[in-house]
Amino acid sequence: MAVKKSIAIIGEGETEWWYFDTLRIACRYKFKVAPDFPQHSDISHMTKLAEEYVKRDTDYVVCLVDMDRLLRVPAEMATYQQLKKKSPRNVIWIETNPCTEFWFLLHFLPQLTSKHYETYEDVLPDLQRYMPSYEKTARYFKKNNLYKYLTENGDLQRAISYAEELSRLSEASPEDRMAYSQMHLVFNLIASMDEEEADKNEQKTENQNRNEENRRQIIDFIADNEISDSKSVAKAIGLKPSRTRDYLKQLVDEGVLEIEGEYKNRKYKIKK
Repeated sequence: MAVKKSIAIIGEGETEWWYFDTLRIACRYKFKVAPDFPQHSDISHMTKLAEEYVKRDTDYVVCLVDMDRLLRVPAEMATYQQLKKKSPRNVIWIETNPCTEFWFLLHFLPQLTSKHYETYEDVLPDLQRYMPSYEKTARYFKKNNLYKYLTENGDLQRAISYAEELSRLSEASPEDRMAYSQMHLVFNLIASMDEEEADKNEQKTENQNRNEENRRQIIDFIADNEISDSKSVAKAIGLKPSRTRDYLKQLVDEGVLEIEGEYKNRKYKIKK
């Protein structure tokens, strides 16, 4: 896949950075995981980073937020909600409650669960059933390819499906503070950009094929008539006069055709 529009993905800490960097490498996506060196960031710092990437004309800026800390600190939650409302449309906030490790767990669960997880420590025992040595440390992340492990031993599409449903349920009853993840929105964004790029490539191919067909018809018409002016060519091929002149100029420049006569009486023939 080749995402050619620019995306900056900003996480709060090491977990998000390592996960999306291993995803980027595995799928050869051309997005930026920021900051360059993983660190623990608060919402204000993430917002400043997002503003920097918006100023660089980044198409989309994705900010990944663990909700456990925000739910424990009402003042920071209020700051987050305020900054989120003020964010430009191309800044997308992605929430996971309580933490990114819950998104990892969704890759393995045999069925959807509404089990309540309040903290990372609550998620860890269940996650370690599927990732026995998992720990939130640079040593673990350097030794283990997060994206590869999750997709080879778990099911990404299952995780996306569960995340979609849990996000819907959470929005329907936010007072329950149920565990959920909006991480599926990141994959939806990447998929939509892939489709857009594929559509552009398809259109480009169609245009190239159409151009080649028009050139071939012009050459064949002139060859059959030995010599012809641009108006006759345009009428025979069904092209606009201006577009016909562009094609004729290209073919002259390429040495396929040559010109006889002055400007107003210019005629074209196959160059021998």
